[in-house]
Amino acid sequence: MSQALPVVHPWFRAEDAGDGVSRLFETHVDPFLESNVWHVRGSERDLVVDAANGVGPLRPSIDALSDGRPVVAVVTHAHFDHVGCLHEFEDRRCHPDDADMPDPEGLRLMRRDFPDWLVEDFAYYDAPLPETVALLGVPSPGFDPAAWTTPAASPTSFLVDGDIVDLGNRAFTVIHTPGHTSGSICLWDGANGTLFSGDAIYVDAKLGWEDRSAFAESLGRLRDLDVRVVHSGHGRSFDGDELRATIDATITELV
Repeated sequence: MSQALPVVHPWFRAEDAGDGVSRLFETHVDPFLESNVWHVRGSERDLVVDAANGVGPLRPSIDALSDGRPVVAVVTHAHFDHVGCLHEFEDRRCHPDDADMPDPEGLRLMRRDFPDWLVEDFAYYDAPLPETVALLGVPSPGFDPAAWTTPAASPTSFLVDGDIVDLGNRAFTVIHTPGHTSGSICLWDGANGTLFSGDAIYVDAKLGWEDRSAFAESLGRLRDLDVRVVHSGHGRSFDGDELRATIDATITELV
């Protein structure tokens, strides 16, 4: 199967998102599996928010942006499409409630190997299942999709509500936002009005949650922020007005 797919290098594409932020994403995974990786440039260290699926290497694309500065890698939650490349970083952080990475039933790339929960996820989000393999290309010659699964990673430290991730010239406050998972977190730069929301909130697609009441409460916390821009786990960035409108509509559904 891998011989029929093109070799893609680099595996990640980077786009300037403004204000020292770049968005990176895997260009050759099935569209349903695509997620955002965010890189934030700091004066003393850089921040990486989330780590995609891990099919191909992320670190070379981050190193091209970080100019030799230390990198702090934070994952907003432990689902497979956000932790796959976390093992590539020396400083790996998450909330303790999501310490097991990846989630025990990590991604498989061959359609025949999909577990039932993944098939159900495709259906929930109205995404077509791949015919054979959830890839449009491979990261290296000889890559075997049938033998691959999500790389394991262990966090080197934990983040809880109110903790600060300090980059030197800017700092992010951790907001614990359980609901999507018990350990979901957002990162909030109040000085710049920038929120990294993971899968707590995004637009243009259905939201998903494990705990309905916790999710509603978390969204209520985010609604009160004076947000200028939200960089989410999936899809496009959006402003505070759209954040509040999406939260209002979702809370109406939840309650």
